[in-house]
Amino acid sequence: MSQVGQELVCNGAICRCDKGTLPSQLQVVSPHNSYLQGKLVATTLDKTFLPFGTCALKNNTPCTPALLLWEDVFDLVEVNQPGRHPLLEKSTIRCAIGGQVSILNTLQIAIPALPAPPRVEGVRTAFLSLCPLLLNEEEE
Repeated sequence: MSQVGQELVCNGAICRCDKGTLPSQLQVVSPHNSYLQGKLVATTLDKTFLPFGTCALKNNTPCTPALLLWEDVFDLVEVNQPGRHPLLEKSTIRCAIGGQVSILNTLQIAIPALPAPPRVEGVRTAFLSLCPLLLNEEEE
């Protein structure tokens, strides 16, 4: 899978286990100083969650996550040490009991982009057509 266009995962990201009944937040506890938008970036060493409610594979008894290794991580980058890769919105981690945890919300804040150039020109033309006093004398 491509890593282009994927968001990095931040501390407190909302995750879900496909066998659990509740979402949970990822807690970044691995020691590093890589921040994105003021929040710690989650890495492959971060596997700390509160329970995901109850577990369907354990007859709906309380969930106790037994997480294995993160998959589909940003393997082109390492954070402060070899083998510690940032997590991406598509990253998943399996539970030894049988569930799979995925990212629902990375907690990145969306930043509005500028309009596409053709749209900017269209807006300019429409604006100038409404304000004839702004047109050059040569155009009249």
